[in-house]
Amino acid sequence: MDELSREYIVSFFNRNLMLHGDRPEAVRWSAQGQLRHYQGLLDIGRIEGAKILDFGCGKGDLLQFLREKGIAVDYTGYDINEKLIALAQKKFPSDRFRVFDMDKDTIEEQFDYIFLCGVFNLRISGLDETIRETLVRLFQYCRKGLAFNALSALDPQKDFELHYTAPDELFTFAVRNLSPYVSLRHDRMYYDFTMFVYRDALNGPC
Repeated sequence: MDELSREYIVSFFNRNLMLHGDRPEAVRWSAQGQLRHYQGLLDIGRIEGAKILDFGCGKGDLLQFLREKGIAVDYTGYDINEKLIALAQKKFPSDRFRVFDMDKDTIEEQFDYIFLCGVFNLRISGLDETIRETLVRLFQYCRKGLAFNALSALDPQKDFELHYTAPDELFTFAVRNLSPYVSLRHDRMYYDFTMFVYRDALNGPC
């Protein structure tokens, strides 16, 4: 990702945080939509007690969701936005949050599961390539499974501000470059999909 795109993303969410405060709208979700996306991530399988990375964690809303569901995990959150990370750390002082830039920083540990939920929904140049590079790099640090959520390019009505990912193309890429154990759900939300990539066949849902 080039520096101009990076600055655009950071400033975009800084403005939304200033406008909406600690609400789902600050990270461009509705309250109901956010819950539906997070519930969909649980299709990955049993994560109770697992070590997870929430990549693009924003202000820690996924952690809050898991706590409200009574799902205890060893949580780490990464995000490029310093203000969102500061808010998350203030709300959850006992959990780990890190300002992280994929092009500059190093991942220093392994995780059982890695989640990317709506991380690449904002339209910037070269994003499809960035998505693929990010998935390849992150999967190296994933012991069991990775979940990736995005807006579907099959949507006939697209917002000019948003990025839409082709689910069929990403599925093929994942099978060829990450793991042969891949599943994709396009049935939970309107023109929105979540792809699950597993390290081996035993880690999928039973």
